[in-house]
Amino acid sequence: MLSGMETPRDNRPRRLPIAGTLACLLFAGCAGAEDPDTMQTRTPHQAVTEFLPQVEDVLAGLSVQRESFEVRANRCEGAQGETRDDLFYIWVGLRGLAPGNDIAAQIEAAHARWQAQGWEITRFRKLDSGGVNLTATDPASGNTYTLDSGFKPAPDAYLAAFFNTPCFQSPEGQVAFGALQAPAI
Repeated sequence: MLSGMETPRDNRPRRLPIAGTLACLLFAGCAGAEDPDTMQTRTPHQAVTEFLPQVEDVLAGLSVQRESFEVRANRCEGAQGETRDDLFYIWVGLRGLAPGNDIAAQIEAAHARWQAQGWEITRFRKLDSGGVNLTATDPASGNTYTLDSGFKPAPDAYLAAFFNTPCFQSPEGQVAFGALQAPAI
């Protein structure tokens, strides 16, 4: 039964107006965005176990004495900008010194290796202090690697390095964010 304000509906399928289609594509991420249901799943332990050997491979190309090395599970945003307790990425931080006072040259050599491997270089710059900043992403894994030098304690030797995985969804639910015990490699 229809009230005086309603119009009868026909049985034709409704089409999304052009403006709605554009809004879907531009704002809702209907095309090209990762579906939250297809996000890779890992437990933090699995992600660390897979990631640390890759970090160690990068570090093997550097002559650096480690001062500190930290592994963490941090919050991240899903493909639609959502933050939940089961979404995380692994972050590894390293501070160290190059005993040969040649960290800038070592980072430049890493830049050449990463370019040759087809990694996406997102930052490569030489600083007035003699330091070098380099960030690259491995397209095969989505992991990001950052090497920075030129800091006041020892501009020719001091290195700060940061390594990140892409965002994962934990199949176990809520993640205990923060420092993690790194498994032996």
